[in-house]
Amino acid sequence: MKKRRPGLVACCLLTALALSHAALAGDSSPADRAAARALFDQARSLVAEGKLAEACPKLEESQRLDPGMGTAFNLADCYEKMGRTTSAWTIFLEVASQARGAALAEKEKVARERAAALEPKLSRLAVMVPQSSQIPGLQVRRDGSSLGKAMWNTALPVDPGSHKIEVSAPGKRKWTGTVEVPAQSASSTIAVPALVDDTGDADKASSPSSRPSDADSASGSPLGSPKDGSTQRLIGLIAGGVGVVGLGASVVIGLGAKKKVDDASPYCSATVCNDLRGVELRDDARSQANVATVVGVIGTVALAGGAVLYFTAPSGGKGREARRPAQGIAIGPGSMLWRGEW
Repeated sequence: MKKRRPGLVACCLLTALALSHAALAGDSSPADRAAARALFDQARSLVAEGKLAEACPKLEESQRLDPGMGTAFNLADCYEKMGRTTSAWTIFLEVASQARGAALAEKEKVARERAAALEPKLSRLAVMVPQSSQIPGLQVRRDGSSLGKAMWNTALPVDPGSHKIEVSAPGKRKWTGTVEVPAQSASSTIAVPALVDDTGDADKASSPSSRPSDADSASGSPLGSPKDGSTQRLIGLIAGGVGVVGLGASVVIGLGAKKKVDDASPYCSATVCNDLRGVELRDDARSQANVATVVGVIGTVALAGGAVLYFTAPSGGKGREARRPAQGIAIGPGSMLWRGEW
């Protein structure tokens, strides 16, 4: 009787596994089960030949068509051989849980041992979302799957290789970054920057209807001056001086922004910052660059307006009293119009 016991145990295990497989596959049609079996057999042959890249997808499809612990176990084994440690670890634990529910102690033991052997080798990735970036409606996705807020700033097991991070929020431009996670217990991080506003069509040039017409310019009060034009020239000089100061300030602020970009270089690659310090420096640089642009535009407009006022100021003399040139300047959104009559 004792000699028959191992065979009896094996028979019981196989019977229980078959019953559990049948329970899992209750919704599978005969055609699906037949296709799943064919895919499973092909995958096993490919694994034996070392063609893992072809075998794993067939096991995935077999499991989808006809879920079963046996197929899942083989899929986890295929993933492990391909270096997809986290995927293999996860499926081994799922198989162990299913085996426990089916009272398959030996199957559970083997699956848990395989998972335990993989756990020290797992690679991890932390998606760092600083407090300054956590705005209402922020959504973070890793390889297309949503990461809840509880998963931010936490090192989570992932398969080694390239991972795509997508960040979006209402009214903001979508940000996308990629990070390469090494194998064998490696830990990597990727920092999420503050999202910039989505301006949409706001940056487009104003339509012709929004610009001042010639009639509006002519009817408006010209920036006149006394008969000798000295007041107009003085105003032109003041405006030109303001423009020069504005352009100088724009250059200084722009140089400061460039320095912050240079300071961020040790922490950042071309598109991705892997350190919070780098994110902060780049955000500061972006803000300073925007200020430099605005100040530069104001300086340019002031300098141009001052030049127009100065060079169009009338000169004194009795011969010009009867027919004095009339000039006018109008500034509209995105445009400056000067009109004169002689």
